[in-house]
Amino acid sequence: MIPSPIPDSHPQDVGQSAFHMARCEVVAGAVLRAARTSARMTEACLAAASAVSEDTVRAWENGSQPLTAEPAPRLEQLKHVLMDAGAEPGVVADLDAGVWCDLIILAIAGADDCACLAADPLTCENAFRELLAWSLTGQVPARYRRYVSAGPLITDPALTVQITAVLGSIRPDLFRHPA
Repeated sequence: MIPSPIPDSHPQDVGQSAFHMARCEVVAGAVLRAARTSARMTEACLAAASAVSEDTVRAWENGSQPLTAEPAPRLEQLKHVLMDAGAEPGVVADLDAGVWCDLIILAIAGADDCACLAADPLTCENAFRELLAWSLTGQVPARYRRYVSAGPLITDPALTVQITAVLGSIRPDLFRHPA
């Protein structure tokens, strides 16, 4: 059987349960939606400018086709399209941190070791910490408040507890407010 090019979830054979896979890669999609909204672009406009379908943009934004699966040149193209359209630069710049949050969340949801991912210098940036806090607690970063609704991005309470426990054990500094 040939796998679908646009999976709704990740394969079961990599140790990930369907229970935890429901929309655990949503941070980068929320960043993309906020950036698109800040540029006053429709999904159709972003799709046309990025040479993808509207369904693809919608899937990126809702996490059903995660941006973590996209090649780096595609992410760079998206950032350029958004910047050219007048998106808020700080939000566009957060796309990399959003993808990294999703990678770490996916690793934790799949019971994979995320220590190497959590050790990346990107996790020391305020943008990463703010996006992680938003995903877990609903604390929306100030630069996003005009473009998004309040509330946590991760809606599975068990996954939120799991993420907090795992990251708290290997990187407790991620949960401290910067000085």
